[in-house]
Amino acid sequence: MRVKNSAGRSHSSRNVLPVFYNVEPSQVRYQHSEPWDLSKVNRSSEMQRKTWSEALHELSKITGIEYKTDSMFQEEAVKRIVSWVESNLSDPISCEKESKWREQIEELEQMLTSEAFKSKDASIIGVHGTNTREFSDHVVKQFSSRFDAWSVLSDEADPIKKLYSDLIEIPDEQSDKLKFSDYPPLRLQNKRCLLVLDNHAGTGIEHLRPLLEHVKKNFKNQSLMVFTSRFQHRLREVEVDEVIRLPSSEDNGGLLFICHGADIHQSLVNHLEEMFCMRGLDVHLLSENEVLRDAKCLENATVILAIISSSLSINDFQRLIGNTSKIIYISYGRHSTNESSSDIRFDLEVRFEEATCHYDKVCFKLMVEKVMKTLNQADEKIMGGPDFPVGLVKRRKEIEKMLTESKSLQCFGRFGLVGMGGIGKTTTAMSIYNKMHKKFEASFFCLNIREHAGYDRGLEDLQAKILQNTVLNVNKDKRTYDIEHRQKKIEINDVEHGKSILSSELKGINALIVLDDVDHESHIDALYRPLCTLGAKSVVVITTRNRDSLKREQLTEIYEMQELDKESSERLFHWHAFLKPEAPAHLKTVSQDVIAACKGLPLSLKVIGSYLYGHESESDISLWEESFRHLQENEDIFGVLRISYDHLRGNEKEAFLDICCFLIGKLEDYVCIFLEGCYGMGQTLLNVLKSRSLVSTDAEGLIRVHDQLRDMGRHIVREGKKDRVWEEETANDVLEDGGRLSTLRGLSINTGMCFPENEVAMCPELRILVVNNGNMSGTDSHRHNSSRRGFLQKVRCRNLRWLTWENASFEHLPPGLCSEKLQVLNLSGSNIREVPAALPNLKYLWLPGCKNLKVLSKPIGTLMPSLRGLDLYGCSQLEGLDSSLGKLTDLRILNLSECRVPSEIAGLPCMQELYLEDCTSLTALSCLSTSLQILWLNGSCNVKRLNLNVS
Repeated sequence: MRVKNSAGRSHSSRNVLPVFYNVEPSQVRYQHSEPWDLSKVNRSSEMQRKTWSEALHELSKITGIEYKTDSMFQEEAVKRIVSWVESNLSDPISCEKESKWREQIEELEQMLTSEAFKSKDASIIGVHGTNTREFSDHVVKQFSSRFDAWSVLSDEADPIKKLYSDLIEIPDEQSDKLKFSDYPPLRLQNKRCLLVLDNHAGTGIEHLRPLLEHVKKNFKNQSLMVFTSRFQHRLREVEVDEVIRLPSSEDNGGLLFICHGADIHQSLVNHLEEMFCMRGLDVHLLSENEVLRDAKCLENATVILAIISSSLSINDFQRLIGNTSKIIYISYGRHSTNESSSDIRFDLEVRFEEATCHYDKVCFKLMVEKVMKTLNQADEKIMGGPDFPVGLVKRRKEIEKMLTESKSLQCFGRFGLVGMGGIGKTTTAMSIYNKMHKKFEASFFCLNIREHAGYDRGLEDLQAKILQNTVLNVNKDKRTYDIEHRQKKIEINDVEHGKSILSSELKGINALIVLDDVDHESHIDALYRPLCTLGAKSVVVITTRNRDSLKREQLTEIYEMQELDKESSERLFHWHAFLKPEAPAHLKTVSQDVIAACKGLPLSLKVIGSYLYGHESESDISLWEESFRHLQENEDIFGVLRISYDHLRGNEKEAFLDICCFLIGKLEDYVCIFLEGCYGMGQTLLNVLKSRSLVSTDAEGLIRVHDQLRDMGRHIVREGKKDRVWEEETANDVLEDGGRLSTLRGLSINTGMCFPENEVAMCPELRILVVNNGNMSGTDSHRHNSSRRGFLQKVRCRNLRWLTWENASFEHLPPGLCSEKLQVLNLSGSNIREVPAALPNLKYLWLPGCKNLKVLSKPIGTLMPSLRGLDLYGCSQLEGLDSSLGKLTDLRILNLSECRVPSEIAGLPCMQELYLEDCTSLTALSCLSTSLQILWLNGSCNVKRLNLNVS
């Protein structure tokens, strides 16, 4: 809200967010009911009351947040408030002076004053783009005073009721009884009305058609409806008279200029360029001399990154460019200065010309994130990438040229990135996605399709993710994916059904979708072909090793990924082997030999370089020469990569194989616990594997392994001890040959398999067991259920550390699976009725959705004293939870939502995430933890006392 003086000029510019707490904006606007009788305010003058009333009236014109405690979770309201505050803090520029909607508001002004508008009873103007809610705010503030009544509807559950409240001032108790068709049109036809209908969710408009028809019929006297949507094709469905396009962040430019002196090592400049290219920015490099010749070249910069050194000081730079842009300074090397500046500054204490200096990855990442935030590019859709991207600038320019030259096509663009594993297809696709995704109405990067498609219902899961991340709200609920779509609910039952939903729901949307690592005809059929209904401006990118899989698809273009050239290969290898752009003098010759032997394959350069990192002394030359000979003798990719595996220690090798076979995509905390239970250390082993570039952790804390490294690990198991089984075919062979069970360290089985009967299965070495539910016909199901129950009841796994068996049919966990060494137990959605008693070392217990769970054999605090994570969400029948919860001194994650909990919970000194939704029996909560990050109490309406020790 802009506060203006009588002259109409802004003397104070403030952004105001009204939060309507259990009150309608119309009540605030008209102030008719008794609670708004300001005359009852003690010691207030008539002038004060008039001022307050006018302020409330003005406040009600702003589209705020309507928080109704009976229909909205508190967390949702808080998130919306925080999001609004963050967006406004990042854009403090005065709205009157530099409004990002200025051109659009002027365009709307011209429409309203045109003869075409004045000749109609009512006009409909369509607006599409992002941030439609914020634009709706501006429309109301700018134009509402010209109309007799106005209303803003934002995908309301009951839009008719709110329309009555706003336009006709019908009290709530009366509007509940009325329908729009019952109301005489005369009540509206003499009013000039403004209706802003924000279809921000982008879902279909069928549920809005009755409202739209009545508005068209009954709005008179040059009334106006502004219909906003993320998607342009929705405007055609509404049959709008005019269309306004909102600018995207892409329109504002993402221009980053990197300015540097002559004494800056070129490799640092190149690394900065590649890193920001990976993040999707347009990067321009300028030397000190180029800035001196023409400082005007920086006028279009959104942000300038200035590298300050002995040849270019802060004062020098400011004299050159003035104060026209946002500037971030990097102090290079040991260059120190007492110069002061209000701009951001980072000190990178590294000088690559000096032999003892190394690159600080942590400091560098902080600087990158600060630049992205300053550019307002800290987007949750930005895909992360490698620490040392190399060759991206060249590749991205070539692909962008290919995409640009194809824009004249009438149908959407379909492009393939083809190349061998480890050549950089995914990294390149991420860079293209980061650069382009804001140009589209919707976007999604579907990562690791080959891996996910191998899971139970994997393709259905991927179909759901595409829907969730483009237009629909998909809620994953075990084996069903529900899409809340007004009055109807859609379920993805199988792949064919998912294809139909993708085609219908994405129809007409201009989207960018990347399908990464497509490897099979089934992937194309389930995920690519349904996208044919996308809008004409859409782009679909497919990455694959298998060019033949794309032959039938008539792609617009196919880009063949080539190996890195000599210069790029050297840069990538040097960063990983030395954390510097050049090799020490005594290693230059042998390092060139190693680089050449990697043949320009980025994955090989990265893994071999990481393996040799830390071996820079002259006494290590023999290790380098040995590595070179290994590369000469092993030309296939597995042979090249295996050198890093072969030089791991015993437990490090076992940990790597465990991860490759079973733990990819699992949370790092769980993996650490499992490894610690097996080998006596967890994080240490992971750190070793990360330092060798064999394993990584993504932004969500999930363990990731490059598919070539994963396949190498699994190949080692198949050709070696064969002590881990993760695929159905091999599992069937193992079950038929009972003798192999005794040597297994890990096993993943499907309940649809044939199990041996009447045998006690001894699995003394088994550390991890994953049981998946297979699909069977009725006859097969009965036969397999009998054999499965017999086998799993008799199996004996005394060293088991990890058990996952979701939706299990048993009521009691088989005794042979109740290993005292069990660390992680996931029985989500199972029929279990009682928690086993003898699990003293359990760290994570997941039992959400176990509706039949009724009792704990002992108080939870003594039953499992080592618990770090406990999820009992929805276990509504469970009895026996008591105050001993507070004795779980290492508990960090606790979910008791929809459970019967004790009236008081106290203690929990290490708690980080606490979920207590709809716990109506809870009256008091005292949490001693200073590290609490998440607390949900939605629906726990009887909590009277809350004591938190949050720092």
